[in-house]
Amino acid sequence: MAKKIFFTFILVIGLQMADNKMNAQNIITPDNPNIQYYGRWDLTDATAPSYSWPGVYLYAEFEGTSIGIRTADNFNYFNIYIDGELKGIFHGNKTGINNYSLFENLSDGQHSIKLLKRNETWNKFSYNGLILDEGKNLLPPAEKPERKIEFIGDSFTSASGNEYAYQDSPPDVEKYTNVAEGFGPIIADHFGAQFMMSSISGFGMVLDWQGIKTNAIPLVYDRTLSVSQYPKWDFAKWIPNLVVIGLGLNDYSGFGGWNGPITVENRELYKSEYHKFLARLLDIYPGVKILAVAAHVTWIQDAVKEIVIEENEVGNKNIFYADYPYYTGGYVNNGHPTVETHHKIAERIISAIDEIDAWQSYSDSVAPNITKMPTADFKVYDKNYELIIETDTYANLKYSTSDKPYTEMENQFTTTGKREHKTDIECEHGKDYTLYIRGIDPYGNAMDSSAVVKFSVDTTKILLNWKSLNYNEQDWKKGLTPIGSGATGNVTSIEKVTTGYFRKKVTVENATSIVGVGIMIKGNDGAIVYLNGNEIQRINFSFDKEAIYSETADALKTINQMIVINSTNGLKYLKEGENVIAVEIHRSNSNEFISFDSRMYDSKNKQYYKLGDEWTYYDKGNMPAEQIGDKTTDMKNDEPLQGNYELKPNYPNPFNPETTIEYRVAKASLVDVKVFDILGQEIVSLVNEIKDAGNHSVKFDAGKLQLNSGVYFCRFNSGNYTAIQKMLYLK
Repeated sequence: MAKKIFFTFILVIGLQMADNKMNAQNIITPDNPNIQYYGRWDLTDATAPSYSWPGVYLYAEFEGTSIGIRTADNFNYFNIYIDGELKGIFHGNKTGINNYSLFENLSDGQHSIKLLKRNETWNKFSYNGLILDEGKNLLPPAEKPERKIEFIGDSFTSASGNEYAYQDSPPDVEKYTNVAEGFGPIIADHFGAQFMMSSISGFGMVLDWQGIKTNAIPLVYDRTLSVSQYPKWDFAKWIPNLVVIGLGLNDYSGFGGWNGPITVENRELYKSEYHKFLARLLDIYPGVKILAVAAHVTWIQDAVKEIVIEENEVGNKNIFYADYPYYTGGYVNNGHPTVETHHKIAERIISAIDEIDAWQSYSDSVAPNITKMPTADFKVYDKNYELIIETDTYANLKYSTSDKPYTEMENQFTTTGKREHKTDIECEHGKDYTLYIRGIDPYGNAMDSSAVVKFSVDTTKILLNWKSLNYNEQDWKKGLTPIGSGATGNVTSIEKVTTGYFRKKVTVENATSIVGVGIMIKGNDGAIVYLNGNEIQRINFSFDKEAIYSETADALKTINQMIVINSTNGLKYLKEGENVIAVEIHRSNSNEFISFDSRMYDSKNKQYYKLGDEWTYYDKGNMPAEQIGDKTTDMKNDEPLQGNYELKPNYPNPFNPETTIEYRVAKASLVDVKVFDILGQEIVSLVNEIKDAGNHSVKFDAGKLQLNSGVYFCRFNSGNYTAIQKMLYLK
């Protein structure tokens, strides 16, 4: 019956409007405030919102006798609900933006429409407006339901092929998928709740059904569009009361569970990644309750049950367990639940939700705990020290020079509210410091004892990092490029690492006469390139990622890129005499190995080193340690100290549309201030001129540049100092 109804609906409503009817229509643009959007929509372009996750839907109330849609989507299928009743299925059949009739011959009055995307997709599509009768408009809708549920899962959660009638897989499974008859929306309808579907067929908690580790829900969970790394989803704008997780079937398959026992190591990996994902959800969704649902496989049920027990034992009482059995005869589409089976699963989960008071916000009584901080007494070698602390949950931190309760501490950390907290301490040479630190979590639980940080200050010394010119690299290895792991042939072999570090010293004569330098970078998968300790460029490594050993490249990529260093891109860092080129190579999540090769020549076509030349490299599975040197070790006597330069936090932040960027210059020198997008593409150069010593400021107007909402980065270069500041533009 489902198949027969489906094709009847398609023949009736999958029709393009005739051109001669267009003048009799009123087109309602997507940015109309009376349209409600549910699920993850990319609203960056307000005139053409895009989508890719299953189950996204929109709702509007309108006047008139007909309703149509403008869309650039000839792939997806949508349920059409008129006045709360399912009236048909829409499927566009034209490329480009087209007008389609959805429903006609309604009584002349007020009606409602709900359009719900039934299926999954591996591309993004856009919606471009509604079409009403001439002279008719949208009406203010009722308030959105207060209750909110998010469903995180795989093809079971996405209701893959649930309206298909046979055991095999159809070539066009989208036609037979109706997420509205999947257990998620069925549960949401039962409770009168909004819902969001964060589910992808084949994906698991750790890997996909074929064992590919890059296809895991936690790795794509921050995406607005499931098929695109950017833009990132803003979790703060939609916080659910309840999250229902159904992940494990694809992990079971990917680990080889259908062919034999799963190893202890893989079972522990599944549990570990599940715990990490739960911690992430608890952080981004204050007060949320989480129901971890295990499918019918015994291995999954046992593992998830253990995970929930372990979470409860450490104080997370807002995480609950549920499961469902195998329903004999209730599966189609190569083992996926039928509509009837989805209703049975929904009944089982509804019973579990009824027992956990899901709509009452959770509040615990466990104070945050500091998990990472400087230990023992240590030395600071600058007038400015950045103190970094990590906590086990989201928290706000304060500090004081004496031990006292959190509410009485005088100093707030500059960056706080999440797990990582940072603040700058102004230091005096020769002075000893003792700082007392306490935190409070979103539930109001404050630490009842202080963490203590002790350090002394010696500004006659300097810390040299591995990128610095005079860093002592005597314990590093040497080898001819290409250098890499997992390769055969004429390759210098290194250990299998997440990040490899490479250095090469070159001597430059007549540096002031050189107008440009080219550095070719080859290898995989991502790179950050430095000249004399200053970052020049990133390749396949986003600005929002910290340059640490454990961070991976954005994607699997073979690098073969020329970096041009000129007057606008770091040429001022080129010195007469000895220079150091430093490169860190990061592998991606989908690659176990790294490789590296490089060559360099200048505008006079002088080659400083060729492909296959010797480099020093570090492959010990961590970041090279810093070293202590005299203050003048790494700079000329007349070079200003880095501590006298500063890029201050922009204000306001978030901003709309202007923000002020303040910076400090130690002595008259060239200042370069640029803004980049999250992909590392330059947006605008704000300052590129000589500035006198002292404090300066410049305004950044995102509205004037017609930029979209999102994260941008300000990069400040002056003297021997480089800093990057994150800025959030919200329209």
